[in-house]
Amino acid sequence: MSIRLRDCICALETDIDEGDRFDAREMDASVNRSVDAVTDSLQQPSTALSPVVRQHLTQIFLMMRHGHRAIRELLRSDGKDSMAVSAMPLARVQVETLFAVCLIVERQDSLWSYLKDGWRKNYVRHLLMREEWGRLPRIAEAMQKMEADLDAMRLAAGVTDAERITVDFEELGKPLPVGMKLQHIKAFPTPERVIAQIEQPSRKKMLRRFYPEYRFLCGFVHFSPAASILSALFDQRQRYQTYFSASQLEEIFQKEIAGPALWLDQISVLQGCSEIYGIYPHDIELARAVSEGWTLMSKACLVGQAVWKIRASELLGAVRTI
Repeated sequence: MSIRLRDCICALETDIDEGDRFDAREMDASVNRSVDAVTDSLQQPSTALSPVVRQHLTQIFLMMRHGHRAIRELLRSDGKDSMAVSAMPLARVQVETLFAVCLIVERQDSLWSYLKDGWRKNYVRHLLMREEWGRLPRIAEAMQKMEADLDAMRLAAGVTDAERITVDFEELGKPLPVGMKLQHIKAFPTPERVIAQIEQPSRKKMLRRFYPEYRFLCGFVHFSPAASILSALFDQRQRYQTYFSASQLEEIFQKEIAGPALWLDQISVLQGCSEIYGIYPHDIELARAVSEGWTLMSKACLVGQAVWKIRASELLGAVRTI
């Protein structure tokens, strides 16, 4: 599957008011209200989500709130510290989490892929440490405890003995028991592969619109010029700031770092909560919290307008319109 820009475009007819300043404190309050409301909703039984899925989704939304807090902390320097550039990889995590939430909501069985893949990564790291350090007396006892903990995690994640033995074979070449067939643990899909598995039309279209934003943020994770250039520009120990006025630096900071990080972070949280509202359409508190968040986005962000138009309005249109 290859996603082209022509598959992602959402033409807009309403502009934002550039003179309407965006208050980041309002965003903080909106994220907190939305996460509080969605985690309360997920405590309620649902025919669409099993108790295990609801439990893990609750933790995922709490993780998104922590991610939002971390982004806000990194941006507090207002462009006076190059550390702020590190908010962009965290924003990527928020966007990628939205993709995961959408897949889990649509296909509950994908939760087990998420859990098994997570266990496998921890187990492979353990195998590396065991093979390198296992002969050291100081480490041996800790390794035994770690193996017991990993086995408990394995059972909770639904990983079978055959899947564990397959990992041993794949990573260490350990022979399989006689008569046993390999049972591979599949990796949890990347955003592009998530889109391929989504069937609900507007959800699929919305994630396609998000995909170029995700690719943009990937540039701050993988080796690319954008991260190093912006990092140098906002490093007061380097000479590059002397080539720009204070107002120019502020504009660059807002347009290239703070704006994208904050908007994509909040849209990810809001849209994730909106997907859950689609399962709990009678939850008044969730509807209110998410609708208020979309009202903020409609004033500040054209990307938010696009996501609202493609998908969120379908879920919340009876509650409010942009």
